[in-house]
Amino acid sequence: MNNYHYLLPEESAEMSLIQVANLRKIEKILREIFINANYQEVMPPNFEYVELYTQLGSDFKSEKLFQMINHEGKSIALRYDFTIPLARTYAYTRNSEVERYVYFGKVFRKEKRHKGRRTESYQIGIELLGAQEQLADKEIIALSLATLEQIPLKHSVLEIGSAKFYKRLCELVGQEKSKELTELLKKRNISGIEQFVSSNQFPSAFKNLLTKLPVLTDPLSLLKLVAATQDEILIEAVSTLTQLCQQFSDDHQIVIDLAMVPAMSYYTGLMLTAYSDVVSQPIISGGRYDELLSRFELKTTAIGFCCHMDNILKAIEEETNA
Repeated sequence: MNNYHYLLPEESAEMSLIQVANLRKIEKILREIFINANYQEVMPPNFEYVELYTQLGSDFKSEKLFQMINHEGKSIALRYDFTIPLARTYAYTRNSEVERYVYFGKVFRKEKRHKGRRTESYQIGIELLGAQEQLADKEIIALSLATLEQIPLKHSVLEIGSAKFYKRLCELVGQEKSKELTELLKKRNISGIEQFVSSNQFPSAFKNLLTKLPVLTDPLSLLKLVAATQDEILIEAVSTLTQLCQQFSDDHQIVIDLAMVPAMSYYTGLMLTAYSDVVSQPIISGGRYDELLSRFELKTTAIGFCCHMDNILKAIEEETNA
């Protein structure tokens, strides 16, 4: 029994002294950036009713929540994410049409150990709700790039994609084949996509587009490929991304990724993910989630991103020890 005095549960995540010091340095810098951009710091509760997450559909499976029964006999869970509670905050307690929130804290998710993900992880993030879509997209990209500049890593890249583009691809290949395409895109399986294309009767321009999705990032080349399909939804989605890229044309940290698959089904437009060379998991992720607000009986815009601090600290450590 005494052995347990020296052991941690496998669900726990303990930081070293150096990691804590690095976390606090980054946290201080990012807090200043976000507060100066008019984001208000919020502290959502650590416990939520299980239904807050599970009623939102397939994105939240009850087996991934750390659950318990409270004194009233109701199922509650440790905070799974920040976005859902903050969408609720906006829906019921907002002070103005446009709200900007910034948060610092842990989320708790049951993860399979072989996936290399922690069940207890620290996040820093922002949410922008009720703002005009194009201006909000630009603001979020600008702040994500500003964040990357302040993280002490030698190299990082911000990739932007479109949930609208992805959903249109799924419509064009058909519901039965969309699951297969989604898995191929997630794995960046170029040979698998080529086989998928050759085994289906798609228009030649659409076939050409699908085979180039995992590798092509040049905005002009992407526009030409998509224009050849003559699909208005695809063209509009890519045009929006290229226009955003052009506004940050001097920043080589940003690229377009049309093979990006939404992490959440409620993503509706811009998606963004940032990576470092030395860790496989993203260091920043986020996107537009207008559809989520409709589940709180609101029709408005919403977008945000979070910094995965455990991945960032691991990347800093890997670069330091290299």
